[in-house]
Amino acid sequence: MLQKLRDQTQGTTFKIIVGVLVFALAFLGFGSFLVTPGEPEIASVNGDSITQTALNNETERERRRMLMRFGDQLDPSLIDTALLQASVLEQLIGRALLRQAIDDLDITASQSQIDELVIDNPNFQVDGEFNANLYRRNVQTLGFSPPDYLEEVALSLSLDQLRGGISQTAILTDWETRLLGRLMNQRRDVAYLPFTIDRFSQDVDVTEEEVATYYDENQLSYMTEESVEVSYVELTSEQLRDDESIVIPEADMLAEYETDKLAAAGGEQRRSSHILLRVDDERTEDNAIALLADLKKRIERGASFTELAEDYSEDPGSAAVGGDLGSVGKGIFDPEFEKALWALEEGQLSDPVQSEFGYHLIRLEAIEAHAYPSFEEQRDGIEARLRTAAANELFFERVRELDNLAFEQSGSLEGIATALGLQEIQVPNVTRTAGEGVFVNANLRGALFADDVLRDGNNTTAIEYTDNSAVVARVTSRKQPELKALDVVHDGIHEQLIEDAARVALGLARDAAYKRVLADESVAEVADSYGLDWQTFELTGRSGSQVQAQVLTVAFDLPRPSEGEKSVGKSTLGDAGQAIVTVTRVVDGDLSTMADSEVQRLRDLFISRTSRLDFASFYKALEARADITRP
Repeated sequence: MLQKLRDQTQGTTFKIIVGVLVFALAFLGFGSFLVTPGEPEIASVNGDSITQTALNNETERERRRMLMRFGDQLDPSLIDTALLQASVLEQLIGRALLRQAIDDLDITASQSQIDELVIDNPNFQVDGEFNANLYRRNVQTLGFSPPDYLEEVALSLSLDQLRGGISQTAILTDWETRLLGRLMNQRRDVAYLPFTIDRFSQDVDVTEEEVATYYDENQLSYMTEESVEVSYVELTSEQLRDDESIVIPEADMLAEYETDKLAAAGGEQRRSSHILLRVDDERTEDNAIALLADLKKRIERGASFTELAEDYSEDPGSAAVGGDLGSVGKGIFDPEFEKALWALEEGQLSDPVQSEFGYHLIRLEAIEAHAYPSFEEQRDGIEARLRTAAANELFFERVRELDNLAFEQSGSLEGIATALGLQEIQVPNVTRTAGEGVFVNANLRGALFADDVLRDGNNTTAIEYTDNSAVVARVTSRKQPELKALDVVHDGIHEQLIEDAARVALGLARDAAYKRVLADESVAEVADSYGLDWQTFELTGRSGSQVQAQVLTVAFDLPRPSEGEKSVGKSTLGDAGQAIVTVTRVVDGDLSTMADSEVQRLRDLFISRTSRLDFASFYKALEARADITRP
């Protein structure tokens, strides 16, 4: 039913908006990797090639997805392309393995499932109805064509079937449930002796001579960064919107208006219902036509279209709601279906109509006409849109001019600013790692410290650091690294020396105390000898919030102690220090003390975990048997 959509629309796949694709997105990422003969192969999976072009395209899509997810929080220049490509390549390899497994197992998604998923997707709907314009805009977001989008839906549905077929076999027996209850609800008597930096810092004495010696021996650590003062000019497409060379003819605005109006499907939508009969080994075309003709007669005699659709229609997406297809404009349904629908009057039934999905009996429920705004109402917005588009095109021409001028007049920005009507701006104290204004961008800062710019005094090239924004810069003065004065860094060195000495002391003390506790020396005497106190917690569970997480992990990893004995281990306290951990009593959990809802949550947790492990094992087996070549 989406044949015309597949055949005629153009755009890109909005890959992060379909709920059913969560697994494919999280595990594999998105994007097809089509192979064009003659393209250089970057990897292969059982003979199926992954080309350099496919890798480049998917890397760019992944980069754009990251920018969409993090927005202004992520500087695009900080994305390491090499690392991103390596990650994407592994995604494409995994995708190829699973695609081959799907093919081998003959797992497919039905066309009706695909169509239903697209039409029912709320991200493609306005006021609860599928909207073709919204669909087209959304699928233009990340660089895919509509046919590729539909292939992604089909593949992801198949992946979901594969994963479900494996993970749904996971079970948990009653004895396993009882064992899990014993382990997961187990409680332990836990104690730990903290050896902290704060405590051992009290015994550390750092002299001024030690601070000075450390300063002298580590002067490279206390140098200022080399910095430069910068002059730059910036060209943006926004600056060009009012350029005198941009003229928007009235005819162009009228043509754009007509295009918009046509894209809105003439401002008319049709609400329809249908009964679909598929043609297969069990039903011939003649049988389907005859049955639909009979159903039409029954409806004309008063039978309920809704009830017959629920009983007979083989479109799973609409049969459950009496064949209702909602309201759509032109360009959504199969061409033959659409032709028949637009030929009907309200309430009229069609004759049997053939499409690629089978034969349909169609009823037009209502015609919903929406008046499209007049040209005068839309004029300002259309002109602004066309002016922006023209400015973007002009921008690329001016960037080339900017780059040529930067090279031809490499010793100054004055002539460039005059020729292009730009303002020369000064920025002080730009370093390799920090800068203000446009120089928060790492690429721009890096260009300033290139040899020909920093040493030879040339302009940078024209650098497009964001979409439709380009900069040419030059270094006007340079400040060499300088040694920071001792009094500036004194306090930091003093604190560092105290912390270093305290860490050494507490580590030695903790190890010595650990040996004494293992030798069954009194734990109280061990603590007293270091002026420390044991922290004790009776019958704490695995999620005991009062116990530090590192200590709790060690405590539940220790073996069950014998009666009257204790298990002893070592733990960190994060940046705060280290600890000795003891466990003296273990009480197993009991299912009989747990509410039914708690038991069910426990079962669900471990079935889910087992399912994930089963699927991971399946994938590892595919990978182990596969013939995979990597660069």
